[in-house]
Amino acid sequence: MVRAVTEDDTGIEILYQPSNPNIDIVAVHGLGAHPDDTWCKNIGTPESPQWVNWLKDPDMLPSIASNARIMRYGYESAWFGSEAIKQSTTDAAEEFLDDLKGLRGAMIHARLHSKRWPDLLSYTTGLVFFGTPFRGAEGISQSELLQAAIEEHKVVEAQALRIFDPGNDPLEDLVTDFCRLHSVPHKAQIACFFEQKPSNIMAILGKNAQKSFVVSRSSGCLDESESTQKYRLARTHFDMNKFGKPSERGFIKAAQVIKGMVEAAPRFKVIIKPSIIDTAYGFVLNISPF
Repeated sequence: MVRAVTEDDTGIEILYQPSNPNIDIVAVHGLGAHPDDTWCKNIGTPESPQWVNWLKDPDMLPSIASNARIMRYGYESAWFGSEAIKQSTTDAAEEFLDDLKGLRGAMIHARLHSKRWPDLLSYTTGLVFFGTPFRGAEGISQSELLQAAIEEHKVVEAQALRIFDPGNDPLEDLVTDFCRLHSVPHKAQIACFFEQKPSNIMAILGKNAQKSFVVSRSSGCLDESESTQKYRLARTHFDMNKFGKPSERGFIKAAQVIKGMVEAAPRFKVIIKPSIIDTAYGFVLNISPF
């Protein structure tokens, strides 16, 4: 079961702050997930847990992006239970941008679909997606999942899951708009990681069920191009974004991708009152729902 997200968990939290950062990395969790637990792996035992957050462990992400300010963004996204929230993907995206605006100034006071704010993508050097269902989550039986949630929790925001229906118009429009924006001359590098092991989707509700692939390779990857690459991870949907030590194959693969993006990032002079800082906007580590 996912730990409840409190108001104190929401917003941007700086996990690693170098003395002279010139790039930002922002990690964003998925639907119904916890903003901190999403990136943590227990390398101990259930009785004596030892949690490692690879975003801030000094031997992990900070070691390969020492010039980056590393942050995680949290938002309320529970879709069942007493803390269930009614919101659209647009609501969540706008709140994220508002928080970034407060952190970095007016340059990124933007909406992804707004022509008035073209700088957002121009200052984004890369995006990393872990199991994001661009074409829907085929492995989810929504009727079974919703029924189980209703039986257990009574309060359920079913609309939150409908964005993941394969072939639904809002999701297709969202992905189409993103790809259109990404076709601008300055193209951020995109890395799509997809799962290779099936998951017990009912684990979300603390139940057991037959395992299945939540997000298929075709759904979890945008079309490959010069700026968009696909990467496989021999992990389930629920652990593909959790790494416990630098020697893990999954971390090594993700670290190589992230390091390449950081090293390829251009440097811009950005005016942020009352000072001037040399910086390049970083990228978003984004994972799928749950």
